[in-house]
Amino acid sequence: MSVHQESLDMNAKIEGEDAAPALEYNTYRHDSLSMFGAAIGGAILGMLLTLLVLAIINGGTLSFTGGDRLAVMNATMQRIDENVGAVAYNVEVVAQQAATLQSDLADTKANLQEAIDANATDMTTIEGAVSDLEDANGQFVSFLVALDEALSNASEAMSSVSK
Repeated sequence: MSVHQESLDMNAKIEGEDAAPALEYNTYRHDSLSMFGAAIGGAILGMLLTLLVLAIINGGTLSFTGGDRLAVMNATMQRIDENVGAVAYNVEVVAQQAATLQSDLADTKANLQEAIDANATDMTTIEGAVSDLEDANGQFVSFLVALDEALSNASEAMSSVSK
């Protein structure tokens, strides 16, 4: 049997010019029932998911007690608003204190730099004095060595005269 003959067989089963073939009609009816079943299943699944979301939002129950929960939510939101205002005020106070600390640190840094510069000048003066003292020490040591030699010579001369 060829494809052409099958087509002829299908045409042979059609009764009348406008009537649909029985096999093709059954296919559409089966597809329509499948689509209808899928639509019903989707609707049921959607309803169940909606109920699940409502249960999660309402704290595990499907009942909605709007008045009390709404009042509690408004009170909570009001407390949050007050807390946000208090936090904003505290942030402003901390910002002012940080600015004060920053200016105090700048003043302290300037004072420390002045003290360091003054100490550097004093250190230069002290280094000069120490250098002068080392020179004087060297001269004093030379004097003591010369005095010791003079005393030794005088002692030898006295011992040779007394003999």
